[in-house]
Amino acid sequence: MASPSLLPPALTIANQCYDTWNLTEPMDPLLRDNLEGLADHFYARGDFKDVFINRLIPWNSLVGSPNEGHAAIADMLICRAAKAALSANFDPLIENWAQDHKIAMLGALDGVEAVKFQFTSNPLIKFHGCLLRGREETIWTATQFGEAVLNHRKQTCSDWMKLNLPGSHLVVVGFWSDWGYLNDVLAHAFSIATAASVTVVSPGDSASLETKAPLLWGKLHVMSHSFKHVQLSGDVFLGDLRQAFSEVWVRKFVHYGKTLLPAPLPASAPLAIAAAAGALPPMSQADLYDIRRDAEAVPYTSAAISKAPHPSMAEAASIRIRLIEKGALEHHSWLDLGGTLVRVISGAGQNIEEVKKDYKEPPTLPDADVIVCAGATTLWVPGKLIAKGTPGSIIRPAAGSGSSWITTADAEDLFGL
Repeated sequence: MASPSLLPPALTIANQCYDTWNLTEPMDPLLRDNLEGLADHFYARGDFKDVFINRLIPWNSLVGSPNEGHAAIADMLICRAAKAALSANFDPLIENWAQDHKIAMLGALDGVEAVKFQFTSNPLIKFHGCLLRGREETIWTATQFGEAVLNHRKQTCSDWMKLNLPGSHLVVVGFWSDWGYLNDVLAHAFSIATAASVTVVSPGDSASLETKAPLLWGKLHVMSHSFKHVQLSGDVFLGDLRQAFSEVWVRKFVHYGKTLLPAPLPASAPLAIAAAAGALPPMSQADLYDIRRDAEAVPYTSAAISKAPHPSMAEAASIRIRLIEKGALEHHSWLDLGGTLVRVISGAGQNIEEVKKDYKEPPTLPDADVIVCAGATTLWVPGKLIAKGTPGSIIRPAAGSGSSWITTADAEDLFGL
């Protein structure tokens, strides 16, 4: 529901469905605010799919732009920092964020698909259905579980949870909205008995959450001795969680770079002080994510896929450290050395020309003056021919780009590292 998604709550959908059909056939006014009651009404009549699903549900209102919560879930599934995400949302916004970053994520509708789809990312399990995959089988009332196909979906999802989730850290976000019937269905499906921790996220107070979903609240309380209620909206909490994950990722990346420095940093050096404190300069989520992608040699059109940095990324990290010690300032995910914008990516033994082929970034993205492809080799311009001084004076920019691509040796000569 958070911006920019702005999807409607269940109450609004119920009102829209009721008001649309009430002009055709007057209905019980008590149904206007009861989405499950409306679904039961049409299910009992036998025209649930034809009328309720295909004519009344405002499907166009259930699509939009992903918010920070969707981005966080997609990112952590793609890089496998999260074991799984179990979603009661019909919308495809998590998948949309992934697809915008060149990952063909699919929401699994049952436990079998959860296993099948995990080769692309860790599972996104949409146990109540998907707007894009089997719209007519989306779940709007517990009555539908009388159908064999949908009951099988619930059972296989429950079996998957029982097999994969014991001992995990559970974060439960957003189940205290007005989609009340989903809470009890989830509570019954949640068949695991133990969790390392349970964190419940909702702006409401604990008493109101227990009142809205007593069965789910009670079940979550007994799963772990570590139970916490965080009073935040889901998009803010998940954005903060992703931020913290990325900060740890980048700190580990910097640590690898320190191991390659030619000599210990002076104790008074700014970076040495920051590293000793385990600190990073204040950075936005977008900047941290771009550093992760540069460290993986992933263009900004694609997704970061590493749960943690790899030792092969150490040379890129060391170049960043040495540039900072040379006086470079953080400029978003890049560095500004005396007015020259420097982007550092990992080359890891590849030919620099081969790396460049993968960097077909949109022309709307700004260009760095210099891209240091750390660890890459070059077959076209020996490093000794690159003069110190103005970047790009000898090195030619890549076709279609304003950036000059250079190797570690070139950077050392060019910047006097």
